[in-house]
Amino acid sequence: MNPKQKLIFGAVAAACGLVIVGLLVQLILSIGAMNEAREARENAEATLTDYYRQKPYPSKVNRETRLADAEKFAAVSEATRTLLTATLDYPRQESPSQFVQRMGETLKKLDARKNITRVEIIEKATKTKTASAETVMDYSFGKYVGQGELPKEADVPRLAKQFAIIEHVCTMVLDAGALDITHVTREMFEAATAKPVEETAKRGRSSKRNKKEAAKTPVATTGVTLPEDLVKDGVTAEPFTIAFRSNYATLAKVLNALNTDDLFIVVTDLAFKNKVDLRSRVSEMVKRREAVRLTAARKTQGRDAAEVAVAKDALFETASPAERLLTDPENAVPLEVTLKFEVYSAAPSDAAESADK
Repeated sequence: MNPKQKLIFGAVAAACGLVIVGLLVQLILSIGAMNEAREARENAEATLTDYYRQKPYPSKVNRETRLADAEKFAAVSEATRTLLTATLDYPRQESPSQFVQRMGETLKKLDARKNITRVEIIEKATKTKTASAETVMDYSFGKYVGQGELPKEADVPRLAKQFAIIEHVCTMVLDAGALDITHVTREMFEAATAKPVEETAKRGRSSKRNKKEAAKTPVATTGVTLPEDLVKDGVTAEPFTIAFRSNYATLAKVLNALNTDDLFIVVTDLAFKNKVDLRSRVSEMVKRREAVRLTAARKTQGRDAAEVAVAKDALFETASPAERLLTDPENAVPLEVTLKFEVYSAAPSDAAESADK
């Protein structure tokens, strides 16, 4: 082999070596990439396998639970709508004079049901005195019943609704066994006027006297202030207060009756007080019993021995039932109850109106 051939062979061998080295490097890099790809594939497989092992959501149980919740929500909504759209039976198309005449007759019937005589008997027996009951209760409609004023024709529908609610709740209270109804309040919307916005804007700076007069002027309202969502649904609410005399059992009956009533009634406040202080009565009974026991013991044992004997013995052990009686449900002084509540209502839906027709 001549030198030229050796040179060519060496160059070809070097080139082949470089190619082989390059292929080896490429092979090593490919093996690394392949390992990374295999690792990524195995991780993805493990993730998917873990996903498939998890219980699907919503599962059958989840779906059944959500459907049951939806049914309960629909039932509660329907019951609420039924309460809100419940109405009382009273004349809807009355003139002001017809409304006043019907109201006067109804108030006389309510007054006739009051048991004022029983209240007076209890007060005489227990030597307590409460505020004297009015001979004629106006039930917050005195300007029409007592003063003979006729309401505006535009105010009659709302006045009739308020009066129907007052009559309904007062009848409920009397049916439960209340002895007397002493006070009733409602929102006197017809006595209020709208704020003169234009006049106030024109005046600008008003005097202190005008400001005081404006503050005293009642402003017309539409009942209880409600959230916007309820207002959009056409819901309104009327506030009322009824004060009456009754015992604990009657008060419980009234609250239960309000809870099961067809109207949507919300009790906002309840207060009651007893004219008789039980602590004072207990103290008086103890003092009276000690004096009687001590007097009887002194007659038989002497002064010092009697005091020791009375101190050791049970004070009411031998007392008669009448001497131990603290309260008398039959003849006890009635509680002075003040009940504040709101009545919510809404116009019936179009579907309900068409069904009624």
